[in-house]
Amino acid sequence: MKRLMPLLLLLFCSAAAADSGAYRVEVIVFRNLDVVAEPAVVEQLRSFSGFPDLQQEPSAGELPDTAQVDPPPGLPAAQADIYRADLPDDLQVITGKSKLMDNVWRRLRSSKGYRPLLSSAWQQNRVDYYPPVHIHDQQVLDNQLRPPTPVMVADLTADDPLSTYRSNLYRLDGSVQLRRSRFLHLDLDLELREKLQVTVTEAVYSNPAFNAVDSDQYQVFSLHQSRQVQTDRMQYFDTPYFGALVLVTTIQAD
Repeated sequence: MKRLMPLLLLLFCSAAAADSGAYRVEVIVFRNLDVVAEPAVVEQLRSFSGFPDLQQEPSAGELPDTAQVDPPPGLPAAQADIYRADLPDDLQVITGKSKLMDNVWRRLRSSKGYRPLLSSAWQQNRVDYYPPVHIHDQQVLDNQLRPPTPVMVADLTADDPLSTYRSNLYRLDGSVQLRRSRFLHLDLDLELREKLQVTVTEAVYSNPAFNAVDSDQYQVFSLHQSRQVQTDRMQYFDTPYFGALVLVTTIQAD
């Protein structure tokens, strides 16, 4: 990672930005191909579905009754096109990469030692507390039932009557939080996981107490770091196995 960082940081030239009411957060998660690391082995994966999800729009049944279906009046057209009632009403999903982060992505992709896995970006208001944002790839490893109340209502007309209450668990899964106190802080809680092939002997399989679901195991590589950051400076968070590059910039108010 240290070999690549000077090259990536040279791509970025700091520029003064006017104080404003918003931050733009851009994240690239990458894999280090030259390192062999020891993962944790678990039988149950953590779920990050309690946080606002940038990548996946929920079904109508997953939205609260009070959620707005239409964009609020007066919302700029660029934001109204991607308005999501399940997200904080001031959060704007950014679907493209900035020129800098696109250049970083290309360099990672063309390098022999690294592989970019995910790019996510959003804009949030400058408030002291802002909730973590759920980021993930599109490779689903498993799912679990997470009903909001002890009582679930099944839709008997659907192929999966309980689909409304299922949360997907992804290969690359986690959360990123930009928060303010006296200074800006970034909290990353990411996991890169793979499902293990568990060999089950015939004797074990024939045991009436055997449960195939309970036999699942996963290897998990974790990146859980928090640090003070400055705007307009590339930040990198890394572990031996994978890491993340994050750029926070201020957005000038209109």
